[in-house]
Amino acid sequence: MAKATSDTIQEYKALRQEILDGDIKPFYLLFGKEHYYIDELCRLLMDKVVPPEERDFGQIVYFGADVTANQVVSTARQFPMMVSRQLVVVKEAQMMKKVEDIAVYFEGIMPTTVLVVCYKTNNDPSKSGKNIDKRSVFYKQAKKLGVAFESNPIPDYKVARWIDSYLGEMGKRIAPDASALLAESTGTDLQKLSLTIDKLCKLLPEDRASISVQDVEENVGMSRDYSVFELTKALSLKDSAKAFRIVHFFGEAPKRFPIQLTLAALTSHFIRLLRYHALLQAGQKSNEILAQLGINPYFGKEYETAVRNYPARKTMRIISLLRDYDQRSKSNQRGEASDGDLLTELTAKILA
Repeated sequence: MAKATSDTIQEYKALRQEILDGDIKPFYLLFGKEHYYIDELCRLLMDKVVPPEERDFGQIVYFGADVTANQVVSTARQFPMMVSRQLVVVKEAQMMKKVEDIAVYFEGIMPTTVLVVCYKTNNDPSKSGKNIDKRSVFYKQAKKLGVAFESNPIPDYKVARWIDSYLGEMGKRIAPDASALLAESTGTDLQKLSLTIDKLCKLLPEDRASISVQDVEENVGMSRDYSVFELTKALSLKDSAKAFRIVHFFGEAPKRFPIQLTLAALTSHFIRLLRYHALLQAGQKSNEILAQLGINPYFGKEYETAVRNYPARKTMRIISLLRDYDQRSKSNQRGEASDGDLLTELTAKILA
């Protein structure tokens, strides 16, 4: 089994390699908020466990809304017909009424069955969604007798690096500023991001090995001049004119640029800047800090300038300000102020 780690990306890579090497476990519980890795591992298992010519008899796929735990267990305990091994997959298992009841299967696992349960937790903070209970017998036995892989969303500061890696596997590369702009257009949703990248690559000439900012602007619909990426850069460099121009643009299009998403991005930026300060005070060099924080060296000078412009105490005050304005944006504390008014006022206080 892949070594347990809090790093979803590394755990996914290790588990993926195990499957590719033919090290197949009898049970897989794939669950969590990042659906991309769940789908990728399920697809890989469906591709590798049973040969194509045996899938008519050896591969059974259920959907959670249409099946019970008893049916899943009954199928998994059957001997495969006309094939040496069968694969039983339960997609959208979160739709099952009592998915934990599958735990009874662990009392007698069939060596000729590979059972895969895909349980996707809602990743929308505005909606509720039940996750797998790690205290349950189901989870504990799944982890003990097979694989229990939790797919967590990756932090925003790792998205650009993920883009580089994803494109690298295609034999392509992307400019750092283009990667940052692409990350801003999709956030940390890897499913959406992978689809966007695939679409972008199809729109570009096949022999194009490098993706530029212009490629992203023309094919993804993002403007480098009016983006949160450019806003954080303007604030870092204390370019007041540019910062106010961008927030005015945001204020004119609140649906396209939701204030909560802007505030979240700014908060992440200044928290990263605070961590930069802490590592500097600990005696680390700038290049080491950039690597530890997942910042491309291309943006090194920008961060060095930001550190000078925003000492640690001021950075902490700005983070507090951002949280205060986030709360105001979600309540009646704002009074008659529009999103644009709040952003303009906040920007003035950050630059003061």
